Amino acid sequence: MRVVRFYRFVPISLVLVWMTLAAGLAQAADATQPLNADEQAFLTRAMNDNDSQVAMAKLALAKSTNPRVLQLANTIIQERTALSARMTQLLAGSNEHASQTAENSPTMDRMQALSGDAFDKTFASTAVRSHCRMISAYEAVKISSTNAALIGFAHDAIPTLRGDLMVAMAVLRSAGWTVPHHQEAVASADTHGGSKAPVFWEPISLVAAPW
Repeated sequence: MRVVRFYRFVPISLVLVWMTLAAGLAQAADATQPLNADEQAFLTRAMNDNDSQVAMAKLALAKSTNPRVLQLANTIIQERTALSARMTQLLAGSNEHASQTAENSPTMDRMQALSGDAFDKTFASTAVRSHCRMISAYEAVKISSTNAALIGFAHDAIPTLRGDLMVAMAVLRSAGWTVPHHQEAVASADTHGGSKAPVFWEPISLVAAPW
């Protein structure tokens, strides 16, 4: 009887082991799943936005004397550079990132001609708009993407972007400038799982993200 029970137990154990291994292999395959064209397009646009924000932040370091603006500029450079480094890893083996020339953008040309409070307000306002749009785009990626690595990256990036947004809004408030209500909503939205916060105030998709 003991022998019969042993042989009955062995196949069940093998099935359980096989199921465990299969689940692990499925997770590993999902983690290495290649990016599709839309996901690559999103990362390329996000990296271009990072390049633009870093260029503007470096301009702020050169033109502004406001300590809060300088803090914001340094924060943006640090955080956006780190995000781009992770994006480069995600894009490894995919289409190369084709960076735009941020220094020649109309916004940069306009900011070059400003100084003092006018420059500080424009820089902070531009940072607020960019971060609001990026947060919405990343939230869209979490919903639309099927790539586990990209979803995980977006999940990690959103709190960082939201923190930078809070710094940018603090700069506007410190000078008595107002912050649009919908941008306040994006900044105060809960970043934890299951949040239903209204982060999308304009239509977005992976390809046509609102930046």
